[in-house]
Amino acid sequence: MASLTARHPLAERATLGIEMPGATHLELIDGARIFTVMPFRGQGKALLQKLKRSKSLSLRTVGPDDWIVVAADKVPDIDPAQALVVDQSHGRCLFRLGGPRALALLMKGVGVYLDGAFPVGSSANMLFGHISINLARIDEESFELIVMRSYAESLLHDLKLAGREFGLSFAISER
Repeated sequence: MASLTARHPLAERATLGIEMPGATHLELIDGARIFTVMPFRGQGKALLQKLKRSKSLSLRTVGPDDWIVVAADKVPDIDPAQALVVDQSHGRCLFRLGGPRALALLMKGVGVYLDGAFPVGSSANMLFGHISINLARIDEESFELIVMRSYAESLLHDLKLAGREFGLSFAISER
């Protein structure tokens, strides 16, 4: 039986490209596992520490005691008495943007001054143009954007337009 998370919604329509050395590059991450995690009252601090220790998870803040977890391949190991965990993989998509001009490209679409105010490890919900995203800074030149599946094509279009002056390359890769 086919799974809704089997393919990125743009996998069949996107033009495949290659990453050029030193270029700003956008990847559509096919097969990303994305979960919403909301701890129950009094469980937040302990659960946060447990999630931060995990090497196979990437944690993004959405709000107080409300997180998005990107997992390598499986559901996070969370006690059902500690938190509500909802698989969002079928409804959200993951993009990775990297390269020397990634920050400049992002700042063309967000209403937040990211340089210096958005250190490595930060994440926040914000708009890119008119599209709501969760933005995470992975390292100095790399960012991950999570968007609702129905807005993936619009986000790709907007990122490609914003990236024209930077020679943006793009491709689909598997998680």
